[in-house]
Amino acid sequence: SDCSTNTSRAMSVHTPVYMNNQLFGCTDDVGDCLYACFCGSCHIGSIAQRTGTGDCFGTCCINNIAGMVCPWIGGIVHGGGVFKSALLRVGVTAPLDVISCICCFPCLQCQVSREINDRQAAAAANPQAGAPQPQVIVVQAPPAQVVYK
Repeated sequence: SDCSTNTSRAMSVHTPVYMNNQLFGCTDDVGDCLYACFCGSCHIGSIAQRTGTGDCFGTCCINNIAGMVCPWIGGIVHGGGVFKSALLRVGVTAPLDVISCICCFPCLQCQVSREINDRQAAAAANPQAGAPQPQVIVVQAPPAQVVYK
């Protein structure tokens, strides 16, 4: 094989997948936007719950504690980690925008939530084209050995 084939194959493996939703698209789902603005920690918990990356109540509590230990920054750092894990579960591999995390965290919460909703709805509508299905591995036990005395 030549070098150009290997290079293009390596490049395609590491191409990031970005979110389809816009940062300031809060009018697309006003209820979710209000939820993120007025109960941010609970909203982060619901994102974790919907993607299977955490428990709603536990994630909410951890986010509140992180925010109390290190005001504002703790909640953002924890929330950013939840968002990254949740987005990876639905196929988004691009890094989060740090400026958005700092300047407009509720807007980022809404963007992440809308992206998860859209991708999960698309996967449910067309399971063949959605995220890869988990593999089931069947292991058969060896036959029992009978010992006669």
